[in-house]
Amino acid sequence: MSDVRTSHREIQIEDVLRAHPGVREAAVVRDNSNTIWAFVIPDDEYMDNILGRTIAGSTVVGKWRKAYDLSQLTKEAASAPAGFNTIGWNSSFTRQPIPREQIREWVEATVADILRLTPKMVYEVGCGTGMLLMRIAPHCERYVAVDFSPAVLARVNDQLMKIPALAERVHVMERRADNFSGLGRNSFDTVVLSSVVQYFPNSAYLTRVLEDAVNVVKPGGHVYVGDIRSLPLLPAFASSVELFQATEEMSAEELRTRIRRRLQREQELVLSPTFFLALQRRVSKISKVEIRPIRGHSRNEMSQYRFQAILHVGGDPETSLAVEFLDWTECRWNLDEIRARLRRYPNETVGIKQILNARIEKDLEAFTRIENANISITAGELRRGLGESVETGIDPQALFDLEIDGMGFAVFLSWAACRADGSYDALFVPEASLVKRQSPTVCWPQPEGSDFVRVANAPGQSKLRSDLINLLTTHCVKNHMEVMASTNIALVDTLARTLDGDVDVPALQAARNAFNWF
Repeated sequence: MSDVRTSHREIQIEDVLRAHPGVREAAVVRDNSNTIWAFVIPDDEYMDNILGRTIAGSTVVGKWRKAYDLSQLTKEAASAPAGFNTIGWNSSFTRQPIPREQIREWVEATVADILRLTPKMVYEVGCGTGMLLMRIAPHCERYVAVDFSPAVLARVNDQLMKIPALAERVHVMERRADNFSGLGRNSFDTVVLSSVVQYFPNSAYLTRVLEDAVNVVKPGGHVYVGDIRSLPLLPAFASSVELFQATEEMSAEELRTRIRRRLQREQELVLSPTFFLALQRRVSKISKVEIRPIRGHSRNEMSQYRFQAILHVGGDPETSLAVEFLDWTECRWNLDEIRARLRRYPNETVGIKQILNARIEKDLEAFTRIENANISITAGELRRGLGESVETGIDPQALFDLEIDGMGFAVFLSWAACRADGSYDALFVPEASLVKRQSPTVCWPQPEGSDFVRVANAPGQSKLRSDLINLLTTHCVKNHMEVMASTNIALVDTLARTLDGDVDVPALQAARNAFNWF
């Protein structure tokens, strides 16, 4: 696509699009084949109130609530141990319950990450069966837990009644995630949303929740958002699930069709790390954002395809740690070579970027093979070919484990760069130089401008978005812009811009190409 808008016609189309009440912003460009592309940011109020997104979202929340309530009324739920009810935690691959030991590892890692924030006054949104509550509340002075499911809250209250000392500091309420009424500003030091945002109806809803969450957190506190499904890795995840479930004889073409269908019908909210980085730009009270891969030795969809976002709220400005990140793609160090480097420089902070992620290395290879496979290739042949490949990357947990290997370094990992291959960045800081155990302020490698164009999917909104596109096309034709009848309209979250404020055309095209499976 050309990076120059050569015609006054594009500017005219932009003006007509911006005049429609369903459009917040628009950019129109013409590519090298003379095809016109219109990138449109929908107006949230129009989507909610005119096209009915609010009603549709309430319906979605109601369905999740009903399904969750029913799951908690089973005999299995009634007999589950206190603080470890895993009913409903099923694998997307096998459709069977995720092994309990893997969930226990996830719970313990999540609790440890939250406790590193030294919480004392906690507000948890979507407390569920209390797996985090029962482990974190004993370390706190006050713990307010809310959920929209009366069945699950009744179970949590029953558990608390058996532990009077804990019940004294815990208050449980039935309310929706977006209801912060009665909570004063700066009244908590930590807000927790874990394994819940994927059930929110859309990103606009999540934005409102997080803005309210930041308001109730005092300066120096945190908003912890955990177990977030990754949008950049969604195509690879979908292909991995479909390849796992495919019959031996299924053709590559049928496999591609099923992957595309899964992506288009995705009912959960899936987010890019850039959603949180963009939120920081909008909400001045957010002083820093950390994007982390999930800890854990088990390989499952949680550890492989989900991440954590920690929003730091206000507080005193921190001096940024000056680090020059070494490029792993140039040196391709293995774990032993990284250990040797740290031993050689025990007092030096070391940064390494673009480390190939062994957790999803084969899944990404599978996705590439499926995308390029001849139609005569079968799923069985693809699986057998993958079985012969050898991992060359490093599992993130292997680097976390260096903390307990007596190396004398604290290890911090980041997924903020938002790369489609799932590679991550690492920082090794001598423990003696750390003032506190929390992550130091550092200029991590950042995403490309194209990564901000789409920061979330739109679950269950395909018809609403199609309706808006049809309305915009009709609107332009009525305003003598007949060329719009053959124009490609893409609904996006932001418009990539250059440092001069101009539309970054190559970035828009790169973003469009990145989502050609949707």
